[in-house]
Amino acid sequence: MVFRSYKFFLFSILMLGIDCIKIATAQNHNIVLIIADDLGVDALNGFGMEGNHATTRHLDSLMLAGLRFTNTWAAPVCTPTRAGIMSGKYGSKTGVKTAPGNLDTIHISLAKAIKAINPSYKTAVVGKWHIAHPANEIHPKWHDWDHYTGVIAAKWNAYDDWEKTENDVTLTSNEYATSYFTDDALSWVKKSNNPWFLWMAHIAPHSPLHVPPSHMYAGGQVNNNAGKYRAMIESMDYEIGRFIDSLTVDQKANTTFIFIGDNGTPANVLQGFPAGRGKKTLYQGGIHVPMFVTGKGVTRIGEEDSSLISVIDIYATVLEMLGEELPGGIYNSYSFNHLLTNPSIESRKYNFMELDANNGNFTVEGYAIRNSKYKLIEYSDNNAEFFDLKTDSFELINLLENSLSVTEQSIYDELKLEANVRITSWSCNDGIKNGDEEAIDCGGTYCVECSLGAGELMNTSGILVYPNPAINQLTIKSVLANLVSVKVTTVEGSVLRSLKGNQLKEIRINLKDISKQVLFLVVKTANGTQTIKVLKN
Repeated sequence: MVFRSYKFFLFSILMLGIDCIKIATAQNHNIVLIIADDLGVDALNGFGMEGNHATTRHLDSLMLAGLRFTNTWAAPVCTPTRAGIMSGKYGSKTGVKTAPGNLDTIHISLAKAIKAINPSYKTAVVGKWHIAHPANEIHPKWHDWDHYTGVIAAKWNAYDDWEKTENDVTLTSNEYATSYFTDDALSWVKKSNNPWFLWMAHIAPHSPLHVPPSHMYAGGQVNNNAGKYRAMIESMDYEIGRFIDSLTVDQKANTTFIFIGDNGTPANVLQGFPAGRGKKTLYQGGIHVPMFVTGKGVTRIGEEDSSLISVIDIYATVLEMLGEELPGGIYNSYSFNHLLTNPSIESRKYNFMELDANNGNFTVEGYAIRNSKYKLIEYSDNNAEFFDLKTDSFELINLLENSLSVTEQSIYDELKLEANVRITSWSCNDGIKNGDEEAIDCGGTYCVECSLGAGELMNTSGILVYPNPAINQLTIKSVLANLVSVKVTTVEGSVLRSLKGNQLKEIRINLKDISKQVLFLVVKTANGTQTIKVLKN
């Protein structure tokens, strides 16, 4: 991962507590985060899925005016997604890996992090909260949000019969929820003289499936689940359009819009994906969601980006939008702010997501992890599925049912190891300075010394070693010159492995029978010899 030295330098200054620098670099534009409930990539135009899509002229217009991300993952159910965006952390770090779940206030909320950058910012959540368990109407205030109106839990009798919590008080509302949320958001924005961040969490198109007011959808068949679902998406689109149209010209020009689905489409309205592989599963139909960013600060207009993105990345990205300079990101949140202006190759190496079972409502429990080509799903009973997403995007062929090639076996081991590290610790391959790392993916308890970091080695000798720490296998890759030989030694110099490079640029070393310890790799290429420190776990 490329070392962002300039960003790290600024971050180091900020961490010294020089608040005047924060104020000087802080941006004052508005941000709207719009979350649709139960909306996967199969439900919208523009994300490569064929189907009978809703007519969404406002969302289409926003999407075409900005940057569309085509490889975004959310959790398979809504609570972990919302907790991840709110905290910038995986469920393993917050304890929120299922629905319902409770995000403890020991985690710094997005609202609190925004105000640390610029105390003048006003913040609001309008709509679904669903990260307090048991439901607690004061929970948004505890997480430092200035204003909250919506449904604290995930239960409502109907869209015109729901329990409305507004700034600590809960009453029954008979107003159509999708419209009410828009009205409340507009009222709040109108009163805000300061720059603002608005989290607009629609409950649409979540069940109960129904026919919205006639002026809010385009028509068509609404006598079945699919028709009602499309109409509910269209009603949300109508209200999003009404919100945007109500902003002034100056407000529109000074606002960034982020749109995302919170999990995959429910099974009874799923399109394209195999049956039973939507919401509540770790398959693509359950975790692959639509996302786009448009407006202030976005110069890639009408483009799409295939970088691996997690909904958790919204946390760090928003902070960088507002002027914070982060070393790659923060916690588990990798900033994609740079992609809004530059189609850089620098992005996530892996995407990762978890799910715990919940009282029999869904029984899948495990994790999913992928790189640019392969995806591994491993369940709590140790069963696993391994897919080549480039050739099998619907995950129909489990590669583990046959013998894996040498390359496939290596990637399988690599993904399994990386997932385990992310669940139990902090990754040294995520491009983020987290845990007790001294810089991005180097230093601290588990990563290589920064003087021998992968980024520096790539810039000089062209050698990359991963994963580090390693458990069963280590990959040595030489970008510039063929490998001549590789030795694995103890700190005292005893040789544990010695391999010829055979003029290859990449070799893998089996470490299964080596105990946990610090090791040294002596890597010889045509350009010279490098010694690299690694940790065997």
